[in-house]
This record gives sequence, C-alpha cells and structure tokens, in this order.
Amino acid sequence: MNISINVLGVCSLILCLHGPSFGQLNKGRSTPFEVFVHSYTTDSCYARGIALSKNVVYTANSNGKVYAYDLTSQKAKEWEIAEATGEFRDIELVGDTLILMQSGTGLLVNLYKDGSYRTVQAENSNWDSVFMDGMDFLGKIGFLMGDPTNGVFSLFNTTDGGTCWKKCEGELSSYEGEAGFAASGTNVQVLNDSTFVFVSGGNKSRFFKSTDRGRTWEITSLAFPSNPSSGAYSLCMIDEFQGIIVGGDYTKPNERKNTCFLTLDGGKTWQQSKKPPGGYRSCVIQVGKMLFCCGTNGIDYSLNGGKTWKPLNDWNSFSMATNGNELFVTLPMGKFAEIRFDNQIRN
Repeated sequence: MNISINVLGVCSLILCLHGPSFGQLNKGRSTPFEVFVHSYTTDSCYARGIALSKNVVYTANSNGKVYAYDLTSQKAKEWEIAEATGEFRDIELVGDTLILMQSGTGLLVNLYKDGSYRTVQAENSNWDSVFMDGMDFLGKIGFLMGDPTNGVFSLFNTTDGGTCWKKCEGELSSYEGEAGFAASGTNVQVLNDSTFVFVSGGNKSRFFKSTDRGRTWEITSLAFPSNPSSGAYSLCMIDEFQGIIVGGDYTKPNERKNTCFLTLDGGKTWQQSKKPPGGYRSCVIQVGKMLFCCGTNGIDYSLNGGKTWKPLNDWNSFSMATNGNELFVTLPMGKFAEIRFDNQIRN
C-alpha cells in the first residue's frame, strides 16, 4: 500500500539561547543549555510521539500525520495514512521501520523505508477496541500496553521487531477506574530481553514489573492521589535498580506535590523527590547523567538522579527523545525544541 509524501520547505525558528541570554526562557537564571526551535509544519498540531534517526526527527501527531524533519536541510516530509482517523500517541523506530500507535482506534501501523505501510493485528486477538497507551522496543523485543478490557490489562509483546504481536501469557487484573495514560508513549519500558515494566493511574496507580515477558508480574502501589486525571504518566528505569516515575494531575498543572517518585531497589519501594518538578509532567527521560521531565507548564532537569529538579523553561511540552548528545522536545503548533548541553554536565 502506498502513501502520499509531500516535501515541506519548513524553515527552523532558531533560538540560540545560552548563558545569561537564556533568561527569557528561564526567568533570569543562567543555564549551560542551547535551545533551537524547529517548525516542521504550519498545521496547528502537536506530537505525543517522537523518534530519532541520525539527523532526522520523526513525529507522530494529533492531526493523524507523520513528519520526518531533516535537521541538516531543515525540510520535512509529510506522510498520511488512510486508516489513521485520529491522533497518534506513540512512534518507535525499529531498524528501518517506523511503528505508529493510534490509541482510540486500536490502530498499529508499520511504515517502511520505501514508503509503503501495513496495519498490524495481534495473533489470535482482536485489538480494534483496545485503547493503546504506550510501547517500547529494545532491539527487536517490543512491549505494548493498553487499557483494561473486561477488567484485564491489554498487554502484548513481539520478538521480531513488530511484525507479529502476541498477547502476554499472564493475565493482569485492574482495579475499577485504573488505566494507563497515553500522554507520551513512555509509560512502558523494555529493560532487557525478558523484563517489561509499566505504570498505571486513575483511581489506582501502580508499578508493574515482569522478568519473563509478561507471564508473571510483581506489583507495587504508588502514592499518587486517586482520581481519573491523576497518577503515573511516564517512567524511566536508569538501570536494574534505579528508576523515576513522573505524573500528577493534568487538570492541576501547577500542583507540585505527588509528581515524582524514585526507586533504588528495582521498583519494590518508591520515595518522593525532595524538590519535585514544577507541576504535572507527562514524560521523563535520561540523557547521560541528567534527567529531564516535561509537561504543561515547562521542562525541568535534574543532576542528581531526580532527587531535586530545576526549571529549564515554562513551555507547554508533550514528549521527548534523545540521541545521547541532545534532547528533542515536542511543542504545540507543529514545533519541537532541540536542546544542546555542556559536555561537562551531561557526562
């Protein structure tokens, strides 16, 4: 099946902001960061999904389109997928294949290098009615989590890079009003060939860990307030033991309490940050020794494993990705920020 490709000559709005000149973004505080803002479309859309490949930034957007922005040429390709009737919530790059996730319609699409694509169904499972929340890959091992169906979480895995998906063998019951938040596609993580983790929120918020690809699960309750808009939105396990979860209540974006929790024992126990981020956060990511989290009222960073956070700016931000040297953050109105750091603080 072919898709239409339009090449957009979209120039970058480049804001080279660092040192004292960063005050406009950081309210007078100097920081060792440079920020460049790129515009990949004139549509008034935003991206909850972002993926990177060399000099190309891929975004999966609220208008149901996918854009590939070349950082060198500052031009974007636009892809339209006929079956996409709503908002994309996640995008992953596995080899040369882009895997796109649309939550409300249970649509998963493999987009190939030659411009063709195919929709994907799980083996022996109809997931058309599954509200998908997030997915993650490590090599060809992938894990996808969706909201509960008939009181059981919708959990799937793949071992061939997303060509074939199967339901995880172990059924995992949910509480009434418990689900995932499809805010940035980062509420799930593949830690190694056999270990999957994910978080839930709503009337009950929990951390789930399986070391056998979803056959059995270890579960820990999280101290987020119990209501439909509150809970864990994103997690980042730095290693087998150390991890960070961010979230909060998206209807109370400035509420700082209960927005970040840390573990040092692989998720068995969680403690609040001593100085939390500036409010509700939808995504958290590691870049070297730094951590970043973003949300409705800004981006924060931590240099001590999430114990304390400092504000970077007050921009409305959705999702993040890194190539190990830079951070890319999606913004409203078809834009993303490219953030560069001083090597001294990154390493």
